[in-house]
Amino acid sequence: MSAGFASPVLNTVSPDRRAVIRERLQRTGRAQVESLLTDSSAAALYDLACRADYNVVTRRGSGHVDLPSAWLASLAPDQKRGLGEMIQKSAAREFQYLYDNYPVFDLVQDGHAEAPWRDLAAFLNGEDFLGLMRDLTGEERIAMADMQVTRYRVGHFLTEHDDHAEGKNRYFAYVLNLTPGWRIDWGGLLAFHGEDGNVSEAFTPRFNALNLLRVPAPHSVTQVALSAAGDRISITGWLRGR
Repeated sequence: MSAGFASPVLNTVSPDRRAVIRERLQRTGRAQVESLLTDSSAAALYDLACRADYNVVTRRGSGHVDLPSAWLASLAPDQKRGLGEMIQKSAAREFQYLYDNYPVFDLVQDGHAEAPWRDLAAFLNGEDFLGLMRDLTGEERIAMADMQVTRYRVGHFLTEHDDHAEGKNRYFAYVLNLTPGWRIDWGGLLAFHGEDGNVSEAFTPRFNALNLLRVPAPHSVTQVALSAAGDRISITGWLRGR
């Protein structure tokens, strides 16, 4: 798993680019930072993420549920179909999600993460990355980043929410997109919800682009289309205070 992987390397963000991103974040609360990493770093991270041992995550009742891949593989086809239909129906009336998750931060905290993931966690909590985030957002209280790998396959989605969680000190959410060649019509868009009931803006999960959004802000991830020719893979998390 670790062969060929090294800690990611940031591209230089020029003063002019920083100024544009700062202004956009101050005005709208959201921005994209294109080409965050060197091309080789982004490609290596994508390769690592493709080989992660994912669980499927969703909600049942009012709580989060992790569905281990081995358990799902043991289900009969009609059982899988019934589970999927139940999840899709619940999304019509309540907050719901369905996607694959590899909980990097939790594994690091528990001492169970393999070396490449520990390196990623150290990078995202290092001064190079956190210093850049504080500079772009203007939020000096950012002291740490948690992280997970998310994989949205055909039919996966995340309905409207605002990322607020009491006691978590989340200042900004971030999404580092890793899938090369993603098309708009494949879905999986990060959609920002306006007060008028329209989509205010939507970000395509472009390769090696970092999405930043202020917490709280209503948003969703649109369902990945049947026509999607790949999986929407990203590193996601929150920039938090202690």
